[in-house]
Amino acid sequence: MKFINRRTLLLVICTIFSITCMIGISRIGSINVTVLRYGSFVLPVVSLQGIIGALNSLSCILLIMIDFKNGSKLAFSLTGLSLTNSLIPILTKHTLSPLPGVVTTLVSLLSIIIIYSFYKKSTINSLTDYITGLPNRRYYVRYVNNRLEAKHPFYMACIEIEDFKNINDVYGIQAGDFILKEIAPKLKIMIGKNDMLFKITGGIFAMILDEESYPEEKLKLTIRSEVMSLPPKHGEDPSIKRTCNVSLAAGVVHIDQTYDKERNSSTVLHYAEIALAEARKSQIQKIVFYDDSLLSQDLEQKEAEFLIKEAMQHNWFYLVYQPQYLTEGKKLRGFETLIRCKKPDGTIVSPASFIPAAERTNLITEIDDYVLRRAMTEMKPVLEASQEKFVVSINVSAKNIATENFAQKIKQMIDETQFPADNLEIEITEYSFAESMDGTIDNILTLRTLGVQIALDDFGTGYTSIAQLMKLPVNLLKIDKSLIDEIESDPAMSDMVDSIIYMGHIMDCEVISEGVENESQLEILKEHKCDFIQGFVWGKPLSFEEAKALVK
Repeated sequence: MKFINRRTLLLVICTIFSITCMIGISRIGSINVTVLRYGSFVLPVVSLQGIIGALNSLSCILLIMIDFKNGSKLAFSLTGLSLTNSLIPILTKHTLSPLPGVVTTLVSLLSIIIIYSFYKKSTINSLTDYITGLPNRRYYVRYVNNRLEAKHPFYMACIEIEDFKNINDVYGIQAGDFILKEIAPKLKIMIGKNDMLFKITGGIFAMILDEESYPEEKLKLTIRSEVMSLPPKHGEDPSIKRTCNVSLAAGVVHIDQTYDKERNSSTVLHYAEIALAEARKSQIQKIVFYDDSLLSQDLEQKEAEFLIKEAMQHNWFYLVYQPQYLTEGKKLRGFETLIRCKKPDGTIVSPASFIPAAERTNLITEIDDYVLRRAMTEMKPVLEASQEKFVVSINVSAKNIATENFAQKIKQMIDETQFPADNLEIEITEYSFAESMDGTIDNILTLRTLGVQIALDDFGTGYTSIAQLMKLPVNLLKIDKSLIDEIESDPAMSDMVDSIIYMGHIMDCEVISEGVENESQLEILKEHKCDFIQGFVWGKPLSFEEAKALVK
């Protein structure tokens, strides 16, 4: 009984009712009377047969509406049986009395054919993607759920046209549709007779491959970058050639007989999308297979994103300021601004818990803007009250400083807060130049004209060549803590730090060492003529009130 659902029960009821109607028509036709009397009421037998025939037709129509696939088969079978039942007396007894029933049945058959055709067309349209002609997400849900229920193992590949939204925005929706139509046949070539390809949404496809397939080998044939020629826009000169670089990425999940997670199409797609997100990050390998470690990373990412949005909304973020000093004389140079998060219950959340997650999304830009604006607002009156000027240094992500309007945004903040540009220092990493070398340098040059200083953070851990380094318009090099940690125990590392300081001075830059924790490290850096010191040896990160008191 557990396999009998509501739909199946309705099909059984309608089928039994239809068969009962046919039996009733046959029995009434065998009676040798033309009318039936009930008291003063008189009912012609033909009329009663017509009423029962109409009810039978209604039952067959309901079968199609209840379940198009199985109900249609039943409806055609029952209508054919009813027609045969009506024709037998005509052929055997040579009487035309059942003729009205035959006509009624033929009309019913025609009605069923019309309704069947309409439902078939509607079903095809509802299960087909308009642009590519491929089965759509609704079809995907039905197909995958059936395979899961039958416990048929398979591979599911979630394939995405990368930056598809950006393609639509830049080149237009017609260009996006054109690319979809071009990509779909190339993907379809890969699938075998037992495989399926679906268009899910936007630039995302789903491919279901048999377990016997070799999905990685198949996908490698298509998951690559190519330059596609686009058709001219409406009214545009056809001789103008437009091209677009189109690249694909794929996340693959293997559903085998041991698959014991929640069995539905949505979870399968979710796991494939998690693997797809990992594939997007790779510059080389654009095919990633799902495993449970990716799920835990995805959950951590989602939790961190939720924390950031909550912190922004409810003002859980606050700033601390780590002092920086001249190596000789311990005079205050300024502060590096650091963000912290404190929940309402008093729990302090380490930046290591949310900054990496923010950097994987556009949330890092929101955090950068928050820190920039708040630091300038807090430190403006402190600077005005101080007889000695100092620098406020603020970290900015590679993603943020590479954006086209970054320098203009900083200028607007300076104008709004009236913070002196000469006292502002923007810290970037070498990886900023990987995001967009030209865009980043343009922003830096604009900031330099405003008087803003630029520091190159985490120096010594990146990839920038010396030739590139000499061209970077920076004021300050920050030696990474990982190098400072070993200068006491490793003479080679001490020599390396000495070389970095010397190179910085050749570049006409000042040099600061961060993460200096003891006097021994301090003395070595003094010998190497490092300009500035930052670290616990002279100062831990301070609250705003403590930083203000230190300036006084």
